[in-house]
Amino acid sequence: MTIADQPADAAPRAGTRPAIDRTSATDAAAREIRALILTGELPAGSLIHQGELADQLGLSRTPLREALQRLQAEGLIRIDNHRGAVVARPTRDDVNQIYEVQMMLEAAAARRAAAVRTPEDLAGVRAVLERHQESPGGISWMESNIAFHTAIYGIARRPLLMEMIGMLRNRAALYVNFLARSPEGRARADREHWEMYEALAAGEGDRLADLVLEHLQGTLDWLQDVIPD
Repeated sequence: MTIADQPADAAPRAGTRPAIDRTSATDAAAREIRALILTGELPAGSLIHQGELADQLGLSRTPLREALQRLQAEGLIRIDNHRGAVVARPTRDDVNQIYEVQMMLEAAAARRAAAVRTPEDLAGVRAVLERHQESPGGISWMESNIAFHTAIYGIARRPLLMEMIGMLRNRAALYVNFLARSPEGRARADREHWEMYEALAAGEGDRLADLVLEHLQGTLDWLQDVIPD
């Protein structure tokens, strides 16, 4: 992915990705590096050699540094004073803390969403859910999973609440990645997603909140068994 600081007529370097606009360079860099981490191409605990990675992605150092800072905020990168940027290792303590707060915020958003949803809201959530059901797994499943939950909680029309939920879901990506690679885990989550949609459609706020809590707790319990010691 080459940024626009090369001459307009410069030929792309071998092995680089297509050119991107300068203003989107940091976003694109974050997406690229996030994908490398979640697919295991940058393994947990590995040192990120920024010069090599910049060359691999066809990036200049500035958007790369900004992307690493963003991924540090998401919990995917840790900055070691001696080693530099290191890919984070999943830990049970971290996932427990993330899900503890997620449960409180997402249950509140779900309860309000059920109280104020409109027919247009329901049509939008159903469309997102149907697309999610067709996702093959991996990063595609993770992205459509986030889209589904965001579609429900967005109905609450509470921007600050959504911002906080979004931040936590970004931090949970390292863990949801385990689920996305498990056919059994995805099947369980997909069944529960339909139950959530039905409760939302019926306007049953307390039931929807309970389903969200059960869904998150089920994922947390599953993760405790698969996160390496």
